Amino acid sequence: MRWERHGRFGPIRTSLRAKVTLGVLLPLLLILGGITAVQLWRHETVVLNSTALVAANAGHVIEESLRHEIIESHFDNVQELLDIITEGGNFRVVYLLDHEGVVLFAPGGIGVGTQLSNDEPDCDPCHRLEEDERPASIVVETEDGQRVFRSMAPMENTPDCAECHQEDEPLAMLMTDTPMTALEATLTADFWENLLWLTSAVVISVMVVNVVLNQLVLQRLQRLTQALTGFGHGRHDLRLSDSEPDEIGQLADAFNEMGQHVEAEEAENQALSENLRQQSALRGQLLERLITAQEDERKRLAREIHDELGQAMGGLALQAEVLQRFISPEDEPSRVQLAQMKSLITATTDSMYDMILAIRPSALDDLGLAAALRAHAERTLANTGIRFEMDAAQFDGRLPPEMETALYRMFQESLHNIIRHASAKNVRFRLARRGGIFEGKIEDDGRGFNPNDSYLLRGDKPRGLGLLGMKERVAQFGGKLEIESQYGGGTCVCIRIPLQEGD
Repeated sequence: MRWERHGRFGPIRTSLRAKVTLGVLLPLLLILGGITAVQLWRHETVVLNSTALVAANAGHVIEESLRHEIIESHFDNVQELLDIITEGGNFRVVYLLDHEGVVLFAPGGIGVGTQLSNDEPDCDPCHRLEEDERPASIVVETEDGQRVFRSMAPMENTPDCAECHQEDEPLAMLMTDTPMTALEATLTADFWENLLWLTSAVVISVMVVNVVLNQLVLQRLQRLTQALTGFGHGRHDLRLSDSEPDEIGQLADAFNEMGQHVEAEEAENQALSENLRQQSALRGQLLERLITAQEDERKRLAREIHDELGQAMGGLALQAEVLQRFISPEDEPSRVQLAQMKSLITATTDSMYDMILAIRPSALDDLGLAAALRAHAERTLANTGIRFEMDAAQFDGRLPPEMETALYRMFQESLHNIIRHASAKNVRFRLARRGGIFEGKIEDDGRGFNPNDSYLLRGDKPRGLGLLGMKERVAQFGGKLEIESQYGGGTCVCIRIPLQEGD
């Protein structure tokens, strides 16, 4: 499957829509995400600066109120004022510290007298810096894990305070802790609101891009893909009606032009194929007629040789017998000459009958293919030293006369090649009829050859002419000729011809 072939990212790798969507989505996420992050950071900075300004102004107001009460030595009013300030919950802590960090006043008097250490975790971020580098406000985390906005406002000495305090020491230090819960809630709400807008912008952008992309690109590419698929399945008459002058339109024009060229070439090839088919049919008919005429001529020639030359040789033999009666027993030279003549007549007669059998064996017409092949092989291999074996156990009945003649000639040609070229010691013929197919094999244990040599079925060599003729005879009956051979490994010629019902 394509999914298995491309792994877990198969749908992305095989879908142009997914790739384009991803190509739009990633830059949008990066750009809009970066812009949103910068806006949130700036917003948070502005809020913190505004809070610091508000805290500083609030501290200044508180400082002025406390200064007046302290100068008038109305310390009960100082305590009451701090209690009133913290009642609304806007301040978590409001401490009035001396220059050593001891709490002088606190809401409800809680923590009065406690000395704050500069080494504490919520004090260290400021006090580890140089005095002129310390910020007036900072966000710290208290021991209970709450984040607060801490402001430190020194109450400087004035001439009114110089009587009780040294001029180089601050009158007191006002420390306020403002809870950041509401501020953080606001920032969190802003964050989710911006994230919602970012998501909406990305989704809408992707949808718009997909709609536009589908209309302008993907539908056209899909039509082009369908046309190419149909073209690959043989529908070469498909054409694309894309009039746009862009790259896809150029592809469509190129496809249409290719289709026209292919159709023109197909028409030309079809005409050439039809012409070739007709020529092949005519050639087959001509070959069939030629073979039929050749076999008819062989029959006529064999019959004429048998009738005319056979009768003449028979007459010569009879005259020799009659002549022998008239020669005197004492005439030895004449008797020797007569005996030689009779021997010559006999040898000539045998050669004549061998020639008749070679031209057209009567056993093929009278007894069938198996008997004719056996007789021919035994007669041909009689003085060659080649052992012959015939296996026709799975072959019975007769074949059509034309097929029997063609098969006999193919076996005859193969045996002729074995005798001339193979240097074989053993030859085996196999005849069989299996499942409506005739199978014939000629096997030898000779020197073999390379059947892939092109000249063997082209007729460039003497052996090639015989194999080419065998191939033509098999093709005449819709059969197939296979040659299996290798150097030093013998040769097997296999003939397979489909049989019609009733053959």
